[in-house]
Amino acid sequence: MLKHWEHTEIVDSAQLSFFQKNGRVIEPKIVIPYNTAVYVSDGSKRLEGIYDPVLKGIRPLKDKTSPNRDLRLYNDALQSEHITLLAVDGLMGTGKTSTAVEYVIEKHLSSLKTNHDKEIDEVNRGDHKILIAKPHVNAAGEEYGHLPGDIEEKFNPTLSNFIQYFDRFHQAGYHALSAAGYVEVLPMGFIRGLDADNITIIADECQNTRELITVATRRAKRSRIIFLGDTSPFQIDVPTNSPEKNGLSELIDLLAGAPYFQYIEMKTLEHIVRSEEVRDIVRRLFRKYGQDPKQWII
Repeated sequence: MLKHWEHTEIVDSAQLSFFQKNGRVIEPKIVIPYNTAVYVSDGSKRLEGIYDPVLKGIRPLKDKTSPNRDLRLYNDALQSEHITLLAVDGLMGTGKTSTAVEYVIEKHLSSLKTNHDKEIDEVNRGDHKILIAKPHVNAAGEEYGHLPGDIEEKFNPTLSNFIQYFDRFHQAGYHALSAAGYVEVLPMGFIRGLDADNITIIADECQNTRELITVATRRAKRSRIIFLGDTSPFQIDVPTNSPEKNGLSELIDLLAGAPYFQYIEMKTLEHIVRSEEVRDIVRRLFRKYGQDPKQWII
């Protein structure tokens, strides 16, 4: 199957101009899988596009400002209502989590305000919930069930990135949103029994799952599921999993080309946006273990 960025659709200069300035949809000359990213070129200039199953043609990406093509593709998917299942496989520092959290806050929680007590004001109360789902194992390969406390207390040590981004992108912050019922944390297994109606689920650390189909099939009306993970070997904590055999990779293999599904891969130095230090660390890993992160057996 054709993958993202493998195809360049050749057009004349007039078509390219209309595509760029007016967003005119281009009918491709070959069969392109749904939601596949492509280039459009007149031979001297090249633009980014995507085959949209709703429009039945190639349209420009909706995001033109993010620092790399796959982050632009990620934002395009988030802004596309027909994409209800989205999978992101990316290295550390590529913006997997922050991009998802910023979008769902802007889309569903931006109208919420706080009162003088830093609590959510009931005046503009909404009804859309954000669920953060985590696998049942931690970075040491241990099951969370043995830890003391309720579900949130068990998972709190692993939520620092989510807490940071909710605090950054919403004035109420994570704890106020959680206390008001807008954000909830659940083990991945609990999602399998859920009817996800009017909910956005952000499923994290998906490389540490054995399968995700039973999670994907919980999606109902007005909902979306975003699967995040990093299939590099040193990020896999389940002994029976591997870079090729894990819930995230198998979900992408199964659903690529479906009209409601998009996948994003951010596995190169150019994808790292967090800091130059992180980029340098990964550069050193590339030098030591090879250019393909799936070969980093440490």
